[in-house]
Amino acid sequence: MADNELKEEKKLYKKFLDDKDHLIEDLEIELKKPNIFNILRIGRKEIRHSNFLGWLLDPNGSHGLGNKFLVRVLRDLSLENDKLNIFDVSNFNFNNVDVYREYSITYKDDKNKDKKGFIDILIIFRDDNFVICIENKIDTTDSDGQLTKYREYVEKTFTDGYKNILVYLTPYKDDPNNPEEKQWHNYSYRDGIIEHLKHIEKTVTDLLVKTYISDYLTTLKSEIMGTQDKAQELANLIYENHKDIIDFVNANRNANKEYQNYWENNNTFVLDFVKKLIEFIEEMNKTNEYKYEYEYMEKHIKIKQKNETQKKFAAIYYIWKGAGKNCNMEFSFSANEEEDRIRDSVKEMVDKYNSTNVKCSNATYFKILGVNNLCKEKLQEIHKLRFDIK
Repeated sequence: MADNELKEEKKLYKKFLDDKDHLIEDLEIELKKPNIFNILRIGRKEIRHSNFLGWLLDPNGSHGLGNKFLVRVLRDLSLENDKLNIFDVSNFNFNNVDVYREYSITYKDDKNKDKKGFIDILIIFRDDNFVICIENKIDTTDSDGQLTKYREYVEKTFTDGYKNILVYLTPYKDDPNNPEEKQWHNYSYRDGIIEHLKHIEKTVTDLLVKTYISDYLTTLKSEIMGTQDKAQELANLIYENHKDIIDFVNANRNANKEYQNYWENNNTFVLDFVKKLIEFIEEMNKTNEYKYEYEYMEKHIKIKQKNETQKKFAAIYYIWKGAGKNCNMEFSFSANEEEDRIRDSVKEMVDKYNSTNVKCSNATYFKILGVNNLCKEKLQEIHKLRFDIK
């Protein structure tokens, strides 16, 4: 680096450290706020989420919220399910409701042998002959036949006038793996759980319960949805004010050794797929206009593309571990007509692949689950569609 360039970087660094608006200090405070879910390291454990949600959904729970949270969820479910009328919700007897977490069931496997299963959350309205069965999926998807077994158990066990609603809860309202299980109602953390808890948090008077809900919302946003409202706002302001120095640091820093060691020693199939994907898309790069590299992150590996005219790298794919030995891919589209057309084309192409291990999740960000099961040609076709490569 030339002396004049180094001198300029030093000036930028001093400006960064001075930070007259104290944005960096504010961000540091925000990120270091104690959070019971982070302290216990249970941010992404499905069973812990089910336990906490089960507690909140229990109208007779020790939280003192009564049926506030449960009623809001019931109203959501009633809008898309003819088994529940929104006007009947207020007439339910919430004093005689049982909420079970990890509800143990026994079913017959293909060889007619008894097998154990566990329904994440089962809610039984004893006086109203109504049952809600919730299957909670955060980092995983339903295994073969899992939803069928749970549905059949509920239908055979709760008879004599009982009605049921089967709920498939995911971060972005994803579809189950088994397309034949149409009885399951797709429900999301983003549009359902989070929105209702944000409202309830404002009305809670018990400081301890308010803290629990606040911590849980923070965990859902950061760990599950990948967003942190206040921290993200501060980070954006810091980047706007110190873009040059931050870009310089990103361009010149060493890879995070901790994350690198993790991916090189655990779940190596994810790293192998990332390398193959880069190899496949580089084959199409005849003009050398684009260069590619990957970056280790805590929960995913980021693939970045550099346009020689822009002289900087931008993230284009995020790859992380899915169920079993599957890899999942996520990327974004802009909200315009042309991007919608490309999005539809990618989804149609993947759907036509007709693999039980590959599916699209068309949410805020476009996701392909089990993407490593796509062949080289399909992966290249996706890349061509996204970047208009002829």
